[in-house]
Amino acid sequence: MSQAIEAIAYHGWGFDQQCWASWKTHFAEHGIALQTFDRGYFGESHAAKFANHSHKVVMVHSYGLHLCPPEHLSQADLLVIFASFVQFHPQGERDKRRSQRVLQQMIQGCQQHPQAVLDQFYTNCGLPPDHDLRNRTVTNHDQLVIDLQGLNTARFEIHQLNSIPNIVIFHGVMDQIVPHSKGEEWLESLPNQTDLFLISNAEHALPFTHTHECWQTLSEKFL
Repeated sequence: MSQAIEAIAYHGWGFDQQCWASWKTHFAEHGIALQTFDRGYFGESHAAKFANHSHKVVMVHSYGLHLCPPEHLSQADLLVIFASFVQFHPQGERDKRRSQRVLQQMIQGCQQHPQAVLDQFYTNCGLPPDHDLRNRTVTNHDQLVIDLQGLNTARFEIHQLNSIPNIVIFHGVMDQIVPHSKGEEWLESLPNQTDLFLISNAEHALPFTHTHECWQTLSEKFL
């Protein structure tokens, strides 16, 4: 693409802006500026905003879609969604109750032993034991708990995406946090402007464990 591009990335629950480090490298190699939002779980929070470049890209991972300001979505020419959801809990009553129970256990655990809860969460996300993203010390326990509680009622308003020309969804088939069926649900609401790519051997942390694979698909088709 010949026109100037800029991008903003939003991480999900339990992560920080450092999770996008390898993406920054890929973007920089193509002369694209990537700003990274930080919720502030492990230090200072950080907001981001677009400048005046003509082509704007927004990337969101999981709960990051719900943390992204509507004004950024309204400006986006391309939205890249990694393992996200309209609403977190399943629709079926039995599965919903189980999901709510697990989430409540995480909330209670975070109030007493947040590092232990995060470590188990990273394992469930598919992050290797020696992955750099595990080396974080929680400093804002309250925000960590508040955002977990928010998952109970979080519901994304899909109409916010209606004006975006291109939407790309990546979802891991082995995702234990947000089943890949959630990724497929987006196609029912946004069939004309959405491409879904299922990564067969990826889990919930796929943008950080399968960066190269996602980048190749994204750069070849859209950048």
